[in-house]
Amino acid sequence: MQLKCAIGDMVQVRPVRQGSVSSERFDLEMIHVEPFYVAFRRMVRELEFDLSEMPIATLAQAMHAGVPIVGLPIPASCRMHHTSILCSLDSDIKVPQDLTGRRVLARSWPQTTGIWIRGILQREYGVNLRDIEWVIQEGPHVPEFVDPDFVTLEESEESLLNLLKSGKVDAITGLHGIPNGTRPVIPHALEAGAEWYGRTGVFPVNHVLCLRRPVLEAHPWLVEAVTDLFDEARELAKEQGDLDSTRHGLPPGLPLYQSGLEPNRKSMQMLLDFSIEQQIVPPSVTLDSLFV
Repeated sequence: MQLKCAIGDMVQVRPVRQGSVSSERFDLEMIHVEPFYVAFRRMVRELEFDLSEMPIATLAQAMHAGVPIVGLPIPASCRMHHTSILCSLDSDIKVPQDLTGRRVLARSWPQTTGIWIRGILQREYGVNLRDIEWVIQEGPHVPEFVDPDFVTLEESEESLLNLLKSGKVDAITGLHGIPNGTRPVIPHALEAGAEWYGRTGVFPVNHVLCLRRPVLEAHPWLVEAVTDLFDEARELAKEQGDLDSTRHGLPPGLPLYQSGLEPNRKSMQMLLDFSIEQQIVPPSVTLDSLFV
C-alpha cells in the first residue's frame, strides 16, 4: 500500500526521505510542502496526508476538536530552546525579566518553539507571561481554538527577523539558530540549557508523527511497521554520526530520538503542561489520549 506523507528533514528521519531505508509493507509518497509548517494546517483542516509530522500541541488541539488523527510516539523534531527567544545585539534587554512591557513576536501562539520558551521563561525565570505584549502573525492551525485574550494578532508577510531589526518588536521567538545582529534574551543560553537539562533530564520534543485514524483502523499493523521504519532510519543516522548529542549542547552519548511514549514521557508531559498553562489546550487533555 502507499501512504501520502509529509515529514520534515531532521537528521533522524532523513534516511526515510532519501530512500536509504524502506518498508516491505508500505511505500511513502513524499509530498513537498514549503514552508513546511503549512503541512500541519493542511493535515488538520483537510486531512490531506495519511502520515504526517505534527506538533504535539496541534495534535492535542486537533484531537480534542474531533479531527480523526492519532499520534505515534515517534519524535520527528527535537531541540533545546534556551536560545529560542532573541533580541537585537544592541537591545537594552539584558535578562528575561526585562521582557516586562515589551512587544514579543511569534508566528503563532501554539507554535511549539514558543510554547517551550514561554514555559521556560515562566518556570525558570519567574516571568509573568501576561506582563508581556505578545504579538502573533497568524491564528492556530485548528480553527476551533482561539488564542488567549492577552495575545494580539497582527497579520504580516514580513519576516520575524525583519520586524525585529526594524524595531517594530523588541524580541522574537520561533527562529532556528541565532542570526547575525541578534542574541538570546537568556544570558549564556547554551550553558543555561545544559544546566537545565542536567536538572530536568528533558530533551524537548517538538513534533511527532500522526496517522489518519481511518487508515489506522483499516490497517492496524501500520503502528508497528511505521515505528520499525523510523527506528531503522534513526539507527542509520546514528551510524553516520548525525545524532551526536553534543551538537545540542548536551553530554556525549545520549540516546536521542527514541521511539515510544515512555522514553519521551517526561518531555512530552512538560510540553503538554506548558500548553495547558498557556491556554492552548484544555486541562482535560491527557498525554496518553494522544497516542496509539
